[in-house]
Amino acid sequence: MRASRGFTLLETLVALVVLSVGLLGAAALLLDSVRGHAAALRRVAASNLVRDMADRIRANPGGGAHYDTQLYPPAVASSAASACSESGGCEIAQLAAADLAHFASAAHLLFSRVEDARVEYAPATGPATPARYLITLRWSDAHVDAGTDSVSLHVLWQPPVAG
Repeated sequence: MRASRGFTLLETLVALVVLSVGLLGAAALLLDSVRGHAAALRRVAASNLVRDMADRIRANPGGGAHYDTQLYPPAVASSAASACSESGGCEIAQLAAADLAHFASAAHLLFSRVEDARVEYAPATGPATPARYLITLRWSDAHVDAGTDSVSLHVLWQPPVAG
C-alpha cells in the first residue's frame, strides 16, 4: 500500500474553517474598534461644545442667572438673542441669551437626538464662595450600552469684589 502525500480534502476544509473563524473574530474586533472611535469623537465634540459654553460664561461675568436654562428656556433665549444680533451692541442678558441659543443650536447640529442641553446656576452665598455653573449635554446614542451619553462640566466663578 502506498502512503498518500500532501493534504487530504478533509484536512483542507478543517483548516479553512479555522481560518474563517479567526478572520470573523478579527473583523468583529475591527468593527468594535471603529464604533468605539466614533463614540470617542462624539464625546470630544460634546466636550469642546461644553468648554466653549464655559468660556462664553467667563467672558460675560455679569451674566449670572441669565445663563440658567431653567429660568431662561431656549425659546426665550433665542428671541432675546435675535434682538442682540440685530442691534449689534448687546446687554449682559442679551449676550447670555445669545450664548444659550448658540449652545442649543450647536448641540442640535452635532447630535441628531439631543436629550438635554442645559446650564444650571447656583449663585455665590458669600464673599468667599464662588458662583457655580453646571453645563450638561446629554444625547441618545444607539452604540452606547445605556442608550444615552453625556458630558458635564462644573464651572466655578468668583464674583468680582467691589472696592
